[in-house]
Amino acid sequence: MKRRLTLLFLGSAAFSLALALLYIWCFSDILPLASTEPQSIWRFEAAFVVTSVAWIAASVSALSAVGLLLLAYGNRYADLDGR
Repeated sequence: MKRRLTLLFLGSAAFSLALALLYIWCFSDILPLASTEPQSIWRFEAAFVVTSVAWIAASVSALSAVGLLLLAYGNRYADLDGR
């Protein structure tokens, strides 16, 4: 179980970092909604999707890190797998 949580943590953290870098490189010129300049709608929506998925991946990474900490420092003799 710890191995799977570790893989989930590392994978989601790497995916979140990759999406953040993609957002910086491809959508750095997206302006806030309060701007009066016209924006390309599809780029704005794509930036929103990339940002949302990056935040979801970051939250999965954080929750798996909390799970790893609870497994590592919790009751080490607890029966988690039902064995």
